[in-house]
Amino acid sequence: MGGLLAKSLRPHEIADPNELLDIGQAAAFLNVSEASLRRWTNSGRLVCLRVGQRRERRFRRDDLLGFLETSESAPSVRGAGADKVSDLLEGPVTITHGSHLCGIYATDLGRITLVVSFLLDGLNAGSVCFIVGPLRARTEILKNLKRKRPSLQADINAGRLIHSDYHLGPRAQVKYFRALLDQKAAEGAQSFRVIGDLWGMRSKTTEESLVEYEADYDRLVAQTYPVVTLCVYDARKFSGVEVLNALKGHRDTFRYPLERALA
Repeated sequence: MGGLLAKSLRPHEIADPNELLDIGQAAAFLNVSEASLRRWTNSGRLVCLRVGQRRERRFRRDDLLGFLETSESAPSVRGAGADKVSDLLEGPVTITHGSHLCGIYATDLGRITLVVSFLLDGLNAGSVCFIVGPLRARTEILKNLKRKRPSLQADINAGRLIHSDYHLGPRAQVKYFRALLDQKAAEGAQSFRVIGDLWGMRSKTTEESLVEYEADYDRLVAQTYPVVTLCVYDARKFSGVEVLNALKGHRDTFRYPLERALA
């Protein structure tokens, strides 16, 4: 995928119904991953054209809209005592509270793809949501989230969506989460969602301390509160060993379709 240049496209932004979109533009239009598009075209679920010697995929706007309308009519899935992570075209994945998941992205758009639907589902379900990470990442997440939820500022003002940078060190960050979750639970909140962009912590500490933080968070927060957590890692900044450690430290991720954790 492209980075910020491949911003989400909306139906009214494409005037010609026969205009051809490349796979990055089509993925942004549907708010899904390029991997999903490849899978759907390979299986015949989604029509595409092949162009050039490399047989690259191209998509008509009308074909995308027709596929979107058909897919959105499918029934949703919910489980008692669970949250869901939506996949716009394949239906939701039901996840239980306590799930501590990992997402890996390689572009700014990939981060948005992983994060926005996760937060939107939480806010729509009444969960108190947290975004923790560098300012630039939070700014982009909030901007894209507001496009889908115009009442976002009211959520922030009411304390239903809280965003901040990471504290300095694992213990201080875990203490911060526990204090806020206790406070919100006392105010009546029954479920939580946490998005953590872990470069915000890694930029303040060592590789070993980050592993320690993830272990402490899992034990003292994820397994203690009615929370679903998605920790996202920027593959452009973390080493291969760090990405491997991230996957090993989030084994809940492997219970769900792995392609939804990659963007």
